Amino acid sequence: MNFRRSSGFSLIELMLAMLIGLIIMGGVMQLYVSTRDTQRSSDDQLALLADARFAMETIAYDLRHTGIWGRHNNGSLIACQKSGSNAIACPAGFTMPLAAVDCADEEYINIERPFFAVDNDNPYIATCAYESYKAGTDVFTVRYADTNKLDTSVLANNMVYIRSNLRSGMVFKATGPSYPDVNFYKWDDTEATSNHLLVSRAYYVSDYTDVVGDGVPSLRRADLSQGPEMVSDVLLSGVEDLQLEFGVDIAVDGVAAEKGDGIVDSYVSASNVTDWINGEVIAVKIWLLMRSQRQDRDNISSAQTFTMAGNTVTTPNDGYRRYLVSSVVKMRNTYQIDLMNSGG
Repeated sequence: MNFRRSSGFSLIELMLAMLIGLIIMGGVMQLYVSTRDTQRSSDDQLALLADARFAMETIAYDLRHTGIWGRHNNGSLIACQKSGSNAIACPAGFTMPLAAVDCADEEYINIERPFFAVDNDNPYIATCAYESYKAGTDVFTVRYADTNKLDTSVLANNMVYIRSNLRSGMVFKATGPSYPDVNFYKWDDTEATSNHLLVSRAYYVSDYTDVVGDGVPSLRRADLSQGPEMVSDVLLSGVEDLQLEFGVDIAVDGVAAEKGDGIVDSYVSASNVTDWINGEVIAVKIWLLMRSQRQDRDNISSAQTFTMAGNTVTTPNDGYRRYLVSSVVKMRNTYQIDLMNSGG
């Protein structure tokens, strides 16, 4: 009987096949890891872009509404506001509701100065912007009446509102939905009167987000809230720096006619703005330096340099991806106009 001789892989052939298989699998794994890291870097970059857009749109909205008080934009006509030489007292039977809750050193909300900023410093660190302020970043405040008109039946207890028409207005604290009476603080004219939530905010950068020392910087916003009191909270994590310059409309070379023409004559820092009340600032240039919340795997192994407000900023060699965004916002309500006495 004849038997056919059969044989399998030799040990050398088997080892060679395994080696080839390992090389192929190693290449596949390397491609997978590279693709995953590239995808992660792309995701982080897209997240930075989306966050930057959100932050800019939020700030721009507040700046464009700053200085509007419902039916007009003349803060000097609002009663029950800050104490000071130009403050208007409350009508009989009303008291100033905002003692010790403003960001500034003033006793009450400064309606006549709806916009203010400080260059590389935080004057409110002991009051409302207290969450581990990041040194060397700018701070600014905005104040305005929310655009929504509110019926007295929906006013929240211990919230602060502005009631106004073309002639005048007042700041008041609601003590429940039944207060104030629809006839409170009536004017002699027949102009329409409306209630609006008072928005008072301070923007600043903190060096943490969730827990002190977590190393994730954040853009924070202190808001006038129920109480009333100023409450600070995170608007957006990953904001590492905030810088501002201000487009001013001033007399040029002594020519007074140049002032008030609605044209930006120059951009200056906050310390060089001479008048925050009478319409000198008509535009704001904003820089935000965004930082990823996790270290990048795309070989970011060197310091990065950015230009913000005319200054060079060099970031540490820490492996985080960064993105600088800038924008210019035109202020709409900086000139205070008395519509009842201006022919408007």
